[in-house]
Amino acid sequence: MLGRLTAMLVIGSLSLMLAACQTTVSFPGAPLGNDPATPPISGLMAKPAGNGPFPAVVMLHSCGGMKPHLDAGWPAYFTSLGYAVLAVDTFGSRGYGPCPNPLWAFATLFVKDAYGALDYLVKQPFIDANRVAVIGFSIGADHINNALIPWRVRKPGEHDFKAAIAFYGRCDATGSYPEGSIPLMEVIAENDTGTYSSGCINKLTMNPRIQVHVLAGAYHAFDVPGARGQKDPAGNTMVYSAIATNEAREYAGAFLRKHLGSIR
Repeated sequence: MLGRLTAMLVIGSLSLMLAACQTTVSFPGAPLGNDPATPPISGLMAKPAGNGPFPAVVMLHSCGGMKPHLDAGWPAYFTSLGYAVLAVDTFGSRGYGPCPNPLWAFATLFVKDAYGALDYLVKQPFIDANRVAVIGFSIGADHINNALIPWRVRKPGEHDFKAAIAFYGRCDATGSYPEGSIPLMEVIAENDTGTYSSGCINKLTMNPRIQVHVLAGAYHAFDVPGARGQKDPAGNTMVYSAIATNEAREYAGAFLRKHLGSIR
């Protein structure tokens, strides 16, 4: 327990330092099939000290938009491991707040934004273009599972994500996870509701190519400070847990080290 507390205190300190070195960047959403690129949107970029090149992660937010776990907590953790981070603001960039809004179910938009962020990253001299992963939270995870993974939109020779992580998202991708897809990890809360809980877990455990971790006793949005039992627009009960968050970070760190490597 002391080790977990120490880790949380360290991440808290890193979050404070990170706030001073984050930068807002702008990039268009990538073209997708016959859909053209979208006008530029914004995201928050954070990177470790030094010149790199760094492996990197693109983060897609939940229905809540850019909450503190995305603009401080997770970036602080990933940069401490040696990864650059680009958190994409799909809602706020277009003038929308949290769900419900016209964009939340627009899978094409999330996928275009994710690849737009990737295309931006691979042009940066401090990024290793061949080591970039995508991570989604709730609705962001849904769009990884049900669109980005099964659509396989990148052509041979184009830069693509090397791995994907879905935090507390619906796992319908189980039936459409093509052979040769990028490695996928699902992190699920035991006490999540609806399609996120037992039915989701049972589906995922039937596909040995998808790595699955179930956080005991955790609820939806377990990594969102301020979640104290309120419901999200889909009716999921949200409860923050420092213990579950730390466990999820450990799983994510191990998964990224396996598939992207690290400079530290």
